[in-house]
Amino acid sequence: MQLTRFALLLGVFFLLPWLALIGLGAYWLWEQNWLYYALGIILANCLLCYRLLSRRSKHARAPLIKPIKISPDPNWPDAAQPAWKEIEQKAESWKTRSDLFADPHAILHLSNEVLTIVARQFHAGSKDPILEFPLPYLLKLIVLVCEDIQHEVLDKIPGSHAVTVGDLRRIKQFIDNVDTLKKGVNVAHSLFNWPGAALGTAHSWLVGKGMNVVAAEVRQRLVNAYIRKLGFYAIQLYSGQLSLDDIAPGDILSQYAQQDIAQADRANTTVEPLRILIIGQVSSGKSSLLNEIFGDIKAAVGRLPVTPEITPYVLEHDGFKKIIVLDSPGYGGLAHNNIPEELKREWDKVDIILFVCHAAQAARQADAEQLNALRGYFQQERKNQTLPVILVAATHIDLLRPVREWQPPYNIQQPQRAKERSIRQACEAIAHDLGLELEQVLPVCMAPDRPAYNIEEGLIPLMREHLQDAKRVLFLRCLRHQQDIGYWRRWRDQIRRSGQIILSLMP
Repeated sequence: MQLTRFALLLGVFFLLPWLALIGLGAYWLWEQNWLYYALGIILANCLLCYRLLSRRSKHARAPLIKPIKISPDPNWPDAAQPAWKEIEQKAESWKTRSDLFADPHAILHLSNEVLTIVARQFHAGSKDPILEFPLPYLLKLIVLVCEDIQHEVLDKIPGSHAVTVGDLRRIKQFIDNVDTLKKGVNVAHSLFNWPGAALGTAHSWLVGKGMNVVAAEVRQRLVNAYIRKLGFYAIQLYSGQLSLDDIAPGDILSQYAQQDIAQADRANTTVEPLRILIIGQVSSGKSSLLNEIFGDIKAAVGRLPVTPEITPYVLEHDGFKKIIVLDSPGYGGLAHNNIPEELKREWDKVDIILFVCHAAQAARQADAEQLNALRGYFQQERKNQTLPVILVAATHIDLLRPVREWQPPYNIQQPQRAKERSIRQACEAIAHDLGLELEQVLPVCMAPDRPAYNIEEGLIPLMREHLQDAKRVLFLRCLRHQQDIGYWRRWRDQIRRSGQIILSLMP
């Protein structure tokens, strides 16, 4: 849009009545000797507004604009938590840089810092951790970011779906022309009516000051949102959360879950169930606990290890969907000192690991070694997954002092009786030896000559309390499984297509 003489003349004729009205008003105030009083009131008002704006800018103020909230994904692996904390610290340190988007070098430097923080957390052993990702996943990341921006624009900017890029360009030209016309009008205004011009200048200055405050806050929130959003997707990328396929982890049975269900003669499950692994030393009470959980004989009970391999059972219980409970061979002792290999293969396939510890025996080195090996395995080899929920069943509490006393229930949170104090001390010792919290250790009793204690009223509710954490483990476990399947399927498809191309080129 070009600014023509006709448009300029039209604007002058439009503004002349208003300018005349302002001039006549100022003249009337001058005749009544009120002009200086009016100017003093206007000046005092301007100074008051300036003082309020200055004070507000120096002190903490309520946000003018609703913050853009970006929260971490609850299904992230454990290694993502420290990375997200560093991202939040980085966002705090950069929140005062309102000119970030006007400086290309600054935004590139910041982006590199954010990506390096996350990449270093997941690929600490690499010389260039920021490059440790497959190219297709980078393209997927770009698509996701563009989709986010698209939704933000369509949902929050009215008419954005109908405005073309050409419209934006023409609007900008129109605003520039209006600014040019305004400058000419201001010059004429100051010649014919200097009091009104002074008032208009003060008003424009105050409005500009307020607009600058709002604009600065908007820019700060955009910088904060950019850092957090970039960090969020960087964690998705480097932790392996991004998937080239549209999959819903947990909605499809994994291969090992299918085998377990088939072995347990219960093949009518289509959604991935929770998987609980019961482990413990020889004669710790695993088989007795398993029998009490199911309410019937599932495993033989004895002093010798009678479970030669991982044995799956399907459990249906109130408050749970179908659960696969895996009984395992005992470890520890002279003949079973090493951790069975079949037990190690189950570590990344389960969501809850229930340790069974003999409360009346202090020999827990084998349990501590098992748990330390488990933690090291997930820290070094399974950074993209998270450690299963660890719970402990402290068995044989009836053998603690005083041995002849057995009058359950026992309150170990506020122990009063001698038996309660002994049970609490035993649970504290187990928690200390295994590096766990006391809340993760639950005393139980499955003595053959006594009714089972604290299974239905204690152990099952404890597992229910940790159900949300177990579902997070299940999500990551199923995600890795489906990504592995997709990885090898793409290899097969690519090899087949390459072979077809080669055959088509042959004479």
